[in-house]
Amino acid sequence: MMSLLLLAAFVVLALFGWNLYRRFGADRIGELCETRRSGSRIVSRGEYVDGNRHMEVALALTGSTFFYETADMQASLELQWIREVEYDTHLATGNPAAGGRVLRLRCYSQVFEFVLPSEVVPRWYLMMPPRRSTPIAVPELASA
Repeated sequence: MMSLLLLAAFVVLALFGWNLYRRFGADRIGELCETRRSGSRIVSRGEYVDGNRHMEVALALTGSTFFYETADMQASLELQWIREVEYDTHLATGNPAAGGRVLRLRCYSQVFEFVLPSEVVPRWYLMMPPRRSTPIAVPELASA
């Protein structure tokens, strides 16, 4: 009986800890945004979408790099490697972007999608305007 009571107490404590972790997770994103704010052209919250996975991230744009990070992960894309920038209302999977617009970045064969809140989309649009890559001309082979 005592072990059952101890197990129940552990489960309640674990649920309480998980609830606190989830509740204060948004504050960690805010802290990451504040850390990046001084050296960046624009900083905001966003949601990184990778297939069916959605992760809240801090987004930042400097003169040469696009950063997206969480408390557990820090990633970046050099602007020189970004070939296309798109703003859309739907994800690549066809699902609508709930609560904002999709910022889609293409780096050669890789696509990165971020859902931006509607209120920050105009600022991102100014700092990182949409663009398409120009097709690479393939030289024709001379027939012999």
